[in-house]
Amino acid sequence: MLRQMLILSGLGVAMWALGTLFFMLFGDWVLVAAEDRQFGASLFLLEALTALVILGVALVVRLRLFPEAGSATRFGFIGATIGLLLDTFVLLYRDKVLYDLDEGQYHTFTIWMTLAYALFLLLPAIADRLIRTGSGRAMHDRAGDDILHAQEEPDTYRPE
Repeated sequence: MLRQMLILSGLGVAMWALGTLFFMLFGDWVLVAAEDRQFGASLFLLEALTALVILGVALVVRLRLFPEAGSATRFGFIGATIGLLLDTFVLLYRDKVLYDLDEGQYHTFTIWMTLAYALFLLLPAIADRLIRTGSGRAMHDRAGDDILHAQEEPDTYRPE
């Protein structure tokens, strides 16, 4: 359990670092002030990209790293907690971290960040609910095997 928490915490830090680095490098180009006509389309595209990345990482966590039920939801909670704590310092020291952004772009960044953390809580939980657990499939396969074996053994198979 400790190993899982450390790996999920590392993934949360990596997701935060990826987002922060993206806006440090490209924020001046992709963030549009709320007064502009392209604000809605720009924000939608940023959130769609964010949703794809979050969903992809949540599926990797759930299907490859930790296949037990609830692991993707745990990733969402841990990642959102770590990201919000670290983004507190990003917003506090915005002149040093996001120095290229003007006031309108800074507001757009905070809007994106709020919606991104809502997605960070929702999408892994949805992925967890949509992926079936392996035990249900194993029970179904065992039931199918029992029927096949019953048909092969004449003393247990009784046609009526």
